[in-house]
Amino acid sequence: MIEPMRANDPVRALAWWTELAALVPALVIAMLGMGLVLYLTRNGAGASGDSAWYIMGAQNLLLGNGFSRFSGGGELRAITQFPPGLSVALAGLSGAGMATFAAARLFNTLLFGANLLLTALLIYRASRSGWAMILGSVLVLTSSKQIEIHSWIVAEPLYIFLSLIVAHLIALGISSSSRRVLGLAGGLVAVAILTRYVGFTLLAAGALCILLLGQRNAKWRLGSAGLFVLLGLVPVVWWVAISVSDGGAIANRKVLFHFINPDLMRAYQAEVVSWVFGRQLPLPWRPRAILAVLIASIGPLYFLVSRIRSAGLGRPRGDAYSEVLPWFLGTYLLAYIGVLTANSLLLDAGTPPAAAARYMAPAYVALIILSTVTTTGLVRQVQVTKLPATFALSLGLLLISLNFDQSIDLLGEPGLSLGYVMIRSNEPELVKALNELDPDVPIISNNPETVFILTERPAYILPIRVDSQTQTERSDYQQNIDAHRRRLKSGAVVVIFGNPDELALAAMNDLNVSPLLGFSTAMFYKSGEG
Repeated sequence: MIEPMRANDPVRALAWWTELAALVPALVIAMLGMGLVLYLTRNGAGASGDSAWYIMGAQNLLLGNGFSRFSGGGELRAITQFPPGLSVALAGLSGAGMATFAAARLFNTLLFGANLLLTALLIYRASRSGWAMILGSVLVLTSSKQIEIHSWIVAEPLYIFLSLIVAHLIALGISSSSRRVLGLAGGLVAVAILTRYVGFTLLAAGALCILLLGQRNAKWRLGSAGLFVLLGLVPVVWWVAISVSDGGAIANRKVLFHFINPDLMRAYQAEVVSWVFGRQLPLPWRPRAILAVLIASIGPLYFLVSRIRSAGLGRPRGDAYSEVLPWFLGTYLLAYIGVLTANSLLLDAGTPPAAAARYMAPAYVALIILSTVTTTGLVRQVQVTKLPATFALSLGLLLISLNFDQSIDLLGEPGLSLGYVMIRSNEPELVKALNELDPDVPIISNNPETVFILTERPAYILPIRVDSQTQTERSDYQQNIDAHRRRLKSGAVVVIFGNPDELALAAMNDLNVSPLLGFSTAMFYKSGEG
């Protein structure tokens, strides 16, 4: 992202060293970010239900079982609800001799540093402003949600890393008319899709930008876009073919229209508003939302209006890289929001509101880069006095302070934000009881992922009458109940975490279980028959 230094060119050499020195703060910020993640995960990386699948997938890849998991009785099952990217990366680190959970912690630490560095480099390359680079990267550094996401075993940190590299390669490839660079971008888009399926938004945004912003003739643009899409899709098609042959499906979802959960919609809205003003700003919801939208959109709207008025949506003007990057990021953000909306309307009716912050984490980083770059351009355009720059700097410092306030709370109470992994330190007796269960005794649980995180042994899932994704009644409910009753008669144990909901209580009643052991966060049950 820095132009290479050429020999026997003292002027260019001085400029090269000046640019390199300007990036020293970016390295410091990246190192601070890695330190924060290491501190927050000092008792282990955060883990959720998804984390268990990624870890199981990595372990089975190392065992030669493919991208799969073990069912409660040790049966192998292909993993189809998640792409394999993160598990492949963790398997690579674990294959070098690290335990999988330790590998995940190290990987996330490195990814936060890399993502902070890439954020800084993209902003600096597109704005040529050291202050903008520092402000933008510190906004990401002090974001409590970014720190939290990079402390969990989830795919978003790796996806953010890949998306930032793709953004750079798209801007570089279009501005330099390099088909080779665009081909490399297409290959990395495939890796991003195989990390998070929302990566298809990178493919759509990249292809559109190549077609509309390419520096050469229509034939070159069409060919380059075709190459980009081809290299982005071929590995994905290959993976789909493997998934269908191994598991009979691409994903465990069915296309079925349902309205978005109002609580989920409010969670998405609250998350986006919190990007600008934090959750603690003492303002009513509506004015806070309006102010947040205005502040976040000042720079992008200026960029859009000025380009349409001066040159339309055609070829970039001036520094082509600085022109292409905002177009790509803006298009990507629109596509990203569209895909999340389609997912909630057609594929997943059971997305919990708590997932909104995680799903929007990649969009936050993209928006920070877009807004920082375009606002810097606006300040330069209107600056007759130092007032615009002073205002922009003051606003940036205000946003950083609001972010930092939330991050201090997060770092002070890591147990509130690291999910299942904190049960190890908070409930040692529960963990001991789980690990003392006979390995030959099957475990049935409303949260088998927690059982795996705490014991690294699989568990059967408690049958639920209604499918959480489609909100339709399951046809195999009674069949699963009958199978579990037979297991309970043979000594299986039911482990229920938290307060069971109505569906879980109904299943427990159908299984006819009675209490065995009790803890503050879980209850053990045995067969209530004879």
